[in-house]
Amino acid sequence: MAYATADELRRLLRIESFTEDETATAELLIELAQGVIEGETGQALEQSTDTVILDGPTDEDPRYHPATGSRKLILPRWPVTAVASVSLTDEAEPLVFGPVEDYTWSAAGILHRRGGDWPSQDRAVEVTYTAGYSTIPPGLKRMCLRLAVSGWANPEFLSAETLGDHSRQFSAEALGMELTPADRRTLGAYRART
Repeated sequence: MAYATADELRRLLRIESFTEDETATAELLIELAQGVIEGETGQALEQSTDTVILDGPTDEDPRYHPATGSRKLILPRWPVTAVASVSLTDEAEPLVFGPVEDYTWSAAGILHRRGGDWPSQDRAVEVTYTAGYSTIPPGLKRMCLRLAVSGWANPEFLSAETLGDHSRQFSAEALGMELTPADRRTLGAYRART
């Protein structure tokens, strides 16, 4: 699922119809704009299910409580909507979810260990979980479409153009798919925490 569709870009540009080549160009521009956004946030924002192997927390990591380990483990992506399984890589049996069992989890992407600490060695915990947005928030969709429009409007990424006595100047932000300072502030709320 992309943040936006080629048809939404077409409507925003107020073009009656796209050719097959223009549709492919629009899809590419949307994909590139999405990459700019996710590059800034440091995480994919579309919902997906991933299996990751995580290093256990240590006392050198300032995100965790100072100790030889920690009861909290931060998942690479958020918001988390489901955790399918959690297991310690040196044990055969998966951990059991529940407040009186082995672990609980939050939408913020934190696994809380019940009755003990997470192991503190490398590649200690394997987690299969679902994170991201099933529907991209409207502000991110707007930003994606605006970036794609800038690529459409200035395909050569020109900063200035002169044809005879006709001259055009483009602002630095219009050179291509560049985020504005306001965009960066907005995306701060979506940044990866790890």
